[in-house]
Amino acid sequence: MIRRMLILLPVLAVSGCGSAPVCSTEVVHKAYDRGSDRYALVEARDCGATTDIATVVKLGRSSRPADTATEVFIADSDHGATDLQRAGNIWISVVWPRPGVLSIAYASKARVFRRKPDADGASITYIASDPLTLPGVP
Repeated sequence: MIRRMLILLPVLAVSGCGSAPVCSTEVVHKAYDRGSDRYALVEARDCGATTDIATVVKLGRSSRPADTATEVFIADSDHGATDLQRAGNIWISVVWPRPGVLSIAYASKARVFRRKPDADGASITYIASDPLTLPGVP
């Protein structure tokens, strides 16, 4: 019995039992804070057919490794309740209106999972909105 378990153990380890799904990420936009080396990175994260594409905003510093950036905002389209952009992400606008203040406007019908009020010395404001559209020219 023990011998069978020792033989099966490597097979189970290689088969991927319990492994996390592999996600693909596309960078949508990167905005830099004029007052420091901070940046905000917008990503579209696709983790497979059973999940919606997530729109993720990370706040980091150019002087640090990219994997240390903090995820400050995560949302998706709530199963198509809002229109999607080219990369499959929700409509989002990320700007630094003044040093140390990040403003994130996002689709009002999006399903939001995370909204941190601050990170890495910057304060963050959020606005649930929709993109402005100009009237057509007659």
